[in-house]
Order: sequence, then C-alpha cells, then structure tokens
Amino acid sequence: MIAMKTTDVIIFCGQSNMQGQTEALSENERVTDAFEYKYLTDSLVELKNPVGENIRYDGGEGIVFDSIDLLPQWHVDHAFGSSSYSHTNLVPEFCRAYIEQTHSSVVAVHAAKGSTDIACWLPPSREHRMLIDKSASAIKRAKEEFAVRHVYFVWLQGESDAISSRSKAYYKDKLRELAAILQKELGVERFGIIRVGRFTCDARDDEIISAQDEICAEEPFFLMLTDVATQLNEQPEMMNPYALGHYSAKGLETLGRLSGETLGKNI
Repeated sequence: MIAMKTTDVIIFCGQSNMQGQTEALSENERVTDAFEYKYLTDSLVELKNPVGENIRYDGGEGIVFDSIDLLPQWHVDHAFGSSSYSHTNLVPEFCRAYIEQTHSSVVAVHAAKGSTDIACWLPPSREHRMLIDKSASAIKRAKEEFAVRHVYFVWLQGESDAISSRSKAYYKDKLRELAAILQKELGVERFGIIRVGRFTCDARDDEIISAQDEICAEEPFFLMLTDVATQLNEQPEMMNPYALGHYSAKGLETLGRLSGETLGKNI
C-alpha cells in the first residue's frame, strides 16, 4: 500500500485585514505544495492570490467587493469575502513560509469578512455557522486526499472591537469561548494570533492588544504568531494608502511570512 501524503489544514479567520484589503495584486504565483479549499465547489485548488470566496448567507456564490459603492449591500448579503478587488492576501506568503519550515503540504481555508467584531464569529451568528460548516467540509475533503496531521487556526481580528470600546476582559473571554468551540467542533490544535495593529489610535486599541498579548502568555493553546503589525502602522509603504488602517500588499505579505515562520517552528 502506498502511504498517503501528509498535509496540515490551516484555517484563516478574521476581519478586513484577513479578508485582504490591499492596494494591488503583487503576485499570483502558485504556492508549491499548497491548496485552497473552495466551499462552493467542494474542491481543492492550487493556492495563489487572490484568495477566498464570496459566499452569501444562503450558502450561494456572492460577488467580489470591487467598488466602495457596493459595501453596504455586500455586507448585508455576504457571510465571507474573498480578497477585496481581487488583490493580495497574506495567506499565500504565510503558507510559503510554513511549508519552508515544516516540509508539509497545506490545505488553506479562508473564512474572513471585513467589519466583523469577535461576537460575529461566535454562536448563534450566521458567520459562525458558516465558519464551522466550511472548515468541517475542508477537513473532510482534505482527509479524502491526504493524511491530515494537524489542524490549526490563524486569527487576525480586533479592530471592530476596539472601535466598540470592548474591554480586555471581554475580548479575552470571547477568545476563550471561540477556542473551546474550535477544539470541540473541528479538532483545532493551536490558535495562532497575528496581533492586531492600531485602528482607533487611542487607548481602545490597547485593550485588544493587551488581551491578545496576555492570553498568548497565559494559555498554551494560544500562540502569538507576530506582534509587528503595530510597527508596520508607522511605515507608509506597509499601509494601504487608499484604505485607512489597512495594510498594503507588502504589509500583508510581511505579516504572512513572519506568522507562517512562527507557526512552522512551533508545531
């Protein structure tokens, strides 16, 4: 009997910077030994930019967010979004770095939507139901073609909670709640956090940043993947000049590369 090739499933979740809201499509070369799970076709395709799917709340195919005029109605209709304007996302660069460290193949699952607070990813929300459904379907599909070794979750979110003045205690409690569900429902083994950058640029950001720092220091299930987002905020070339508080293609690629290296070194 020929042994099945191994793979690791990595779920990428969060709001607009995880969805991808960059200014350009920097590259769209295939990531060797990496695949993206597509829920709408229940298939594994080669991983490359742009990443993600536009999935409506009814489970059908939505539209690409490619005009600011579409934003209000797009949010009403969609549970998930692909990279805005079909531009660069952090997932390909993350997976390149992870594969370089681990020599494993990867099945990437993109499940993100801009302007979502952490409660949007918890039950009984429709985003939560779609997160579990898409991720479970991806794991099932991966197991049909590979020997799945690990299931990981990568989180880039928190700007909306800062805007809403959520406290550190509130945000940590919600992270724990989400983590417990992911462990139970999907068998997630590690919850990796890309520490959020500054969006409100006042003390509200500090509550979310501190929550993420503390939970990673206190609880082994959580892993701080990188804390450089706040440094990138101070570098104009790392920020999208057309969307305040969002990273450029270079910025997201930097976050992806550093985060993928960290996860790969800590499996």
